[in-house]
Amino acid sequence: MLDFQKLSANYQQALLRQVAPFWLKNSRDEQCGGYFDLLTATGDPIEGDKFVTMHAQQTWAFAWLYNTLDGQPAWLDHARHGASFLSQFAHEDSLACYAQLDRRGRALAQSINFIPDSFVIRAYAQMHRATNQDEWAMLAKQTFSTLLQRRANIRAEQINTLGGIQQVRQLSEAVAILKMVLEMQPLLAEDAWKQHIDLALQDILHEFMDRRTDTLRESILPEGSFMNTPEGRRLNVGLTFQTASYLFDFYTDGASVKTGTIVNNRRLAAQVVSWCLRLCEQAWDETHAGLNQYVDFKQQAHIFPDWQQKWAWVQVEALAALVKGYEHTRHPDCLKWFKRIHDYTFQHFPDQNQTGWHLVLDNHAQPKLAAKAIPTVSCYSLIRCLAEIGKLLATFGQAKERAGRTGISVNS
Repeated sequence: MLDFQKLSANYQQALLRQVAPFWLKNSRDEQCGGYFDLLTATGDPIEGDKFVTMHAQQTWAFAWLYNTLDGQPAWLDHARHGASFLSQFAHEDSLACYAQLDRRGRALAQSINFIPDSFVIRAYAQMHRATNQDEWAMLAKQTFSTLLQRRANIRAEQINTLGGIQQVRQLSEAVAILKMVLEMQPLLAEDAWKQHIDLALQDILHEFMDRRTDTLRESILPEGSFMNTPEGRRLNVGLTFQTASYLFDFYTDGASVKTGTIVNNRRLAAQVVSWCLRLCEQAWDETHAGLNQYVDFKQQAHIFPDWQQKWAWVQVEALAALVKGYEHTRHPDCLKWFKRIHDYTFQHFPDQNQTGWHLVLDNHAQPKLAAKAIPTVSCYSLIRCLAEIGKLLATFGQAKERAGRTGISVNS
């Protein structure tokens, strides 16, 4: 039996005393603006460039913390520091977002997908919610409009192109767009938002979802065609759990929303829970514990050298999805797997000598990198998931206490 209140306190402590302080103390670039995207295990900056997605994720994370927890001014100040850098340097003249900048904000690389744009839009939307300043709403809507137009143009070009190289589509982009649309709801007309969210959901549930195996694939060909290659068979464990978590967010925040083809209901929630539980079985390392990074859903030999690495963001995305799955379905296996992954995560990832958590571990639970921030992983999943899990566990604990007073049994 789980002590929900005690577990909630563990997650809140990890967030407020370990993870958030590490970033507040170390990531801010006071000289050139924005953040240092590369940090050592002790928080020292590693000389390098700046990455728009990482900047937008950190801006979003601290603005979201300000909006959803107790509104600490330091969180908003930290978010504003990143948002100002993004608004000044992250965009081309058309408002499309770059992928990479130098330390001073000069453009180095254009984006090859819409992931930077999606996270920048989310950051602006959270800044508007935090400050109620029109400039952030305007930037969010203008960048959103630019993204939609560019995406429509690319889709039209792909349809009109006969032959040539096949275009591979990535779940990471589709998921980023889904969450972006969810967060744009307060800034869009209701009919427009329903249209956009319906398209985003269909993209994931009808193209990336393989209905024969009920598997959420990481890479597909246009219109959902299967690639029988190592990349096409590979399941990205953390990304799949993150997708599940975002879908649960839709079920929670859009409970009264009925779109063209997607209706919030328990059947879909149960389907998402089934992904999570099956993926736990597939990805769990029975020898060394922890969730592996990748799974071949046809159980063929792995060709990716890092497939068994244990990443902190993968574990916490799984924990968040499982606790949300339990909220919606009360499936007891959600809590069984939650406890198993929680025990491994909290035993090995918190740094006992410094603030912050280790980024990635080997099979002996030793840190693989002397860094806590790299160009592809920062604080986004840790902050979001720790906060969400802590809040939901507290809610479960309160419900259990009320049920105890009234003599009603609560499954835990």
